[in-house]
Amino acid sequence: MIHNWRKASYSVDNSSCVETGWADDMVGYRDTKQASLSDTERPTLLFSKDAAHAFITMLKSTIG
Repeated sequence: MIHNWRKASYSVDNSSCVETGWADDMVGYRDTKQASLSDTERPTLLFSKDAAHAFITMLKSTIG
């Protein structure tokens, strides 16, 4: 289970952003607009660290 969720630094006071967290060999992403739900109720995308790294690398290559 992921306990160290962090809000994206680009969003400062904006409630419309993504949180990310990690545990062992897993990375999770979730929507901050659903903060009123409990951790077990909030929809969360979970990926292996390798899959998350490949996804972020692909995003960076298409943006930059």
